[in-house]
This record gives sequence, C-alpha cells and structure tokens, in this order.
Amino acid sequence: MKVVVQRSAVKMWLLALGGIPLLVIAVDVLTSRRITNWLRELIFTPEDTQIYEPRDVIWAWAMLLFSAFIVLWGLKELFRPTKVIEAQDEGLQVRLRGPFRKPDLIPWGDIVDVGPGEIMDEGDALILLRIALSTRGDLPEHPWGARWLEPRVLGLLAEDWSILPAEAAEQIADYAVAAPTPAAQVHTVRIPDEA
Repeated sequence: MKVVVQRSAVKMWLLALGGIPLLVIAVDVLTSRRITNWLRELIFTPEDTQIYEPRDVIWAWAMLLFSAFIVLWGLKELFRPTKVIEAQDEGLQVRLRGPFRKPDLIPWGDIVDVGPGEIMDEGDALILLRIALSTRGDLPEHPWGARWLEPRVLGLLAEDWSILPAEAAEQIADYAVAAPTPAAQVHTVRIPDEA
C-alpha cells in the first residue's frame, strides 16, 4: 500500500482556465487591440474616448507574464500533480519549504497523531490535516502551505488536495501501523558458499 496525497488536477485545470482570459486581453492590448477597442467603444462615448498610454502596455506585459505563468503552472499540475504528502517506511515526506525544494521528512517516531482539522482565517473556514509531533526537529519556523497551530501541531492546508483531510489521515494512519519500524527491520548478510 502506498499513500500519496496530491493537488487536485481539476482545481489546477480550473486555475489554468482562469488565466486564459487574462492572457487573451494582454495579447490583444500588445497587438491589434480589437477586443479592447470594441470594449472601449461600448463603455465610452466617442468624444470621451480613452487613449492608450505607455503604462497600459506595461500593465499588458505584466498581465501577459502573470497569466502565462498561471496557465503553464495549471497545465503542469494537471498532467503531473505535485505530491503534497507521501508516506514512506521512514516517515511522512511533506512539502514545507516551497516549490522547487525537497520535501521534509518527518520520522514516524516524531508523529504523535494525524487527523483532520479546521481553522478560521479572516472569517473563512479552512480545512487542514493536523499532524501532532513529539518534537519539531528541523522543520521550518514558517512552513509553506501549512501553519503551526500549536508549538508542536502542524496544520497542512488542504483546500487544493485531491482527497479530503479525513481520508488522508485514515490512509496515513493505516500506513503508519503497517510501516516497519527501524528496530523491526532485519538486515541479512549473504554468506558466500564454500566450494
């Protein structure tokens, strides 16, 4: 049994789709301006028409770069979702240091409990996976995509996951019970045959 929690491909696809209108408008402003001229004529009367200024081109370039990044990142996540959590024999690998960085390994011996949770953030309820630890070890002080809920309780934000935190916690607990502990692992040495 293998436990891997990934970002939801559908949510990332919707993010990529959300960037397409920005991309189209940015390309239009930088090239023929058909769409933006049509919108300008709808909004303003001919005598109050707005002209394009250099700042409009600067904003168009910024919007083009931002929207291209969103679309490409959404497509990348659609075809190859990021592993947010991976259960291994040694412990849980969790992405806490941001993109393009290696995940942190939390040994099974340091994990006290894993379960679903919820926190309020500016009036919004955010679902998360709570990981209670016996020690913080060298985990980051300000984790990426997570929060320290208590001195030794890490909350992984789960809004964009492919499964719910309760399901992830159950799978992780099942894996932890079945995972071999270092003391239980037996190392064998092959003795060469005497001829």
